[in-house]
Amino acid sequence: MQVYYRIYGGTDREGNALLVVSTSQVQECSYENLVSLLALLSDTLPPSTLFTVLLDTRHIHLKQLKFYLRACQQALYKKVRQVLIIQPEKFLDQQKINFDLIVSGYTLKTVLISMHKLSKFVDVNQLPEQFGGTLGYDPDAWLAKRIEVKKWQNYLTEIDSDASKHDSEEDQKLEEFITKLHSTKRIEDEYASSELKKSRREVKQKEEENSKEGLIKDHTAGVSDFLDWIEGSGEKWLNSLCQVADNVDEAESLVKQHEELMGKTKEIEEQSHQLAEMATRLMAACPQVAIVLQKTREQIRDVAEHFAYRVEAQTQFAVSNKTFREKVAEFIKKSDLMLEKVCAEDGNSVKTIDELTTTKKELEDSVNSMNVAFESAMDAGEETVAKARQYAEVLPAEEFVSHIASSLTYISQRQNRHNELASVKRLEQQQHIQLLTTYGDCDQAIKWLGELKETLHKEYSLSDIDEDAVRNLRNDRQNLDRTAVSTYQYGKQLLSMAKNSERSSMKEGSTEERKEKLEAAWKDLESAIQNNEQRLKVVESFMATHRQMMDRVNEIDRSLQERIRVSGKLNPIIMSTDRKRLKNDIDELSNIGKMLSAQIDADQTTTPEDRQTAIKQISDKIDEVMTAQRRMENLIGEEEEAGSSSSGKEEKHTPRKSRPLSKVPEEEGGDMSPVFPRAVRLLETNEGIAPAIRLSKNESYL
Repeated sequence: MQVYYRIYGGTDREGNALLVVSTSQVQECSYENLVSLLALLSDTLPPSTLFTVLLDTRHIHLKQLKFYLRACQQALYKKVRQVLIIQPEKFLDQQKINFDLIVSGYTLKTVLISMHKLSKFVDVNQLPEQFGGTLGYDPDAWLAKRIEVKKWQNYLTEIDSDASKHDSEEDQKLEEFITKLHSTKRIEDEYASSELKKSRREVKQKEEENSKEGLIKDHTAGVSDFLDWIEGSGEKWLNSLCQVADNVDEAESLVKQHEELMGKTKEIEEQSHQLAEMATRLMAACPQVAIVLQKTREQIRDVAEHFAYRVEAQTQFAVSNKTFREKVAEFIKKSDLMLEKVCAEDGNSVKTIDELTTTKKELEDSVNSMNVAFESAMDAGEETVAKARQYAEVLPAEEFVSHIASSLTYISQRQNRHNELASVKRLEQQQHIQLLTTYGDCDQAIKWLGELKETLHKEYSLSDIDEDAVRNLRNDRQNLDRTAVSTYQYGKQLLSMAKNSERSSMKEGSTEERKEKLEAAWKDLESAIQNNEQRLKVVESFMATHRQMMDRVNEIDRSLQERIRVSGKLNPIIMSTDRKRLKNDIDELSNIGKMLSAQIDADQTTTPEDRQTAIKQISDKIDEVMTAQRRMENLIGEEEEAGSSSSGKEEKHTPRKSRPLSKVPEEEGGDMSPVFPRAVRLLETNEGIAPAIRLSKNESYL
């Protein structure tokens, strides 16, 4: 057993009970336990007992002294006559304690004394041995005595509530214990013995009063007190709680007060049951007053049940109203959060579509959360209204319903306003997202134009000088042209949409900047297409001229063969003019081939292998024409040699001035072949191709 405080049974010179604090063990006890222990010790003595507290500060700190004094002041309050503080030996510690006692302002009377002056306040035979006295103390015996006192108090309480438990042997033992306590001459023992005597006397008096007349009087008094409380204090208490709270705090306070009233009402109901049972017993014991007792019993039951019903009705409404106010507060909180998101400034920084989408989703979630809270608040309000109408006979239902309806109207209007604001904000966010999406699509269109330009340079450079290749390249290029125009028109439409979006949302955008980029990209692509078209036309003209030259050489060759077969000879003048004209055209074709080869070789967008292949094909086509021309020259040479050997002399003829094939008349100097005008027509009527080569030295080749 831990001993924190001791009552040795001694007194000071003024007769006050001496309370000694065990400073070596109290520091191990919590403050609450210390206060409870002091209160318990105080209850073991008469209420009028005053204490002299003895504290030894020689081996404790100032903080512990404050701890003891505060506990004594709280637990004993006005029961402490004085506190004798045995001061420490060091002067500085004495001054600290003295200063703290002055500053702290304790209501206790404190006296600082030295150890040898303690006998001035307490006689030596009243002091315990640790302070130089002769008074003995056994804490175990004191505790055992207190336990036995409690046991007899419980016994008297039991027989007071149930007389059947009365035992004569136990009464004899109780009498002996009371005598033993009184003989010790200790304050606490004398007080315990007097309390036991008083309790025993009260039990005996109660047994004596349990007569018929006493029971009737008690019952009448109980009924009177019962009705007085219900019609007085109870009615006032109940009426003071009959109201509608406007916020959560008031609603919670009302619910707590109703719970307290419910607890008191249960006690009243138990009291009414007890009075009813007593009335039933008295009706059997006193038939002469049975009718009055019966009416009284019924009145008590009716009053108690009606009061309990009213309390239950108000409590149910208060709980329902508390739930409604909590839902309203939750709705207002959610609506405020949603309003913060609606009114939040987007800032000057440009947000991405993902950020805007996230912000929009957060707003949607906030609006949904607000609407859910609104529906919950409306349901709670309707339940509260239903609860008020359910107890309309004991509650001012119309007043309560009107109050709740005004709150429902308020939150309904608030929800409508917030939803309208959210709709405007959502529309603004959607416009912003649409604007950024349009910007992104416009940037993509600009990027596509650049990619088309790169594709034109890389994929549409002629690497095979062949009619099929040129034809396929022309078809592919036409598809690219259509794609480019479609992309450009798409970009212009996007810019128009972006401008309209900027105007409708009143935002400063970058439409003009993107328009400049789009026009620049289109201009570059258009220039690249024109350059590619010019080169492709040169290649097509070269191919057409090559084909026409081959047809012309073959046609001349066939004409010569026919002349030889018919007349057996050739006109040397015509042959000379034709040969010279053909040679000049072949030279021009060779120059064009060299120019085209130089352009292909300068195009670094194609691979060296493709460039070499194209240059070789151009060279092969020129060689093909020159080979056919040499073959024709060989035929003419052989005919001239055969004619010279048959006549033995060379015919003289007048040389004629060379003219372009396109300017030669159909008949010149007699017999003229119709082959040459046909060659001209072949050159001029090629399908869809205007040849870039003219057969006159005085005109351009391109």
